[in-house]
Amino acid sequence: MKFIQNKSRSTSRRHRIEIWRIVRTNDRGYTDGKDTKIAEVWASVFPVSEELRVKYQGVSVLASHSISVDGGVDILETDKIKLGNRFFDIQTIKEVNESSRDKIIVTQEIRPK
Repeated sequence: MKFIQNKSRSTSRRHRIEIWRIVRTNDRGYTDGKDTKIAEVWASVFPVSEELRVKYQGVSVLASHSISVDGGVDILETDKIKLGNRFFDIQTIKEVNESSRDKIIVTQEIRPK
């Protein structure tokens, strides 16, 4: 008898990502936002597409990624994701099968200008 075992969820998530959120502070009447790291979680990161745009005096690259995290992670569409030294802007957050087991986050990479 041969047993076939599926890959476990714990080994499929091998990227350590950081979730950054703008925290509003009220300092002497000025409302200012400061990027603050709120969580560090394990995730699966998959590249979806990449678009190269050639312009006068420069080249820009738009890269999209799909990131899968645990359903219990507190994340908003206004947050940013950091992987290594790269930042990603969140486009959409989807729950798989409307269960809170997994969340799929579609992102676009933020490139310095």
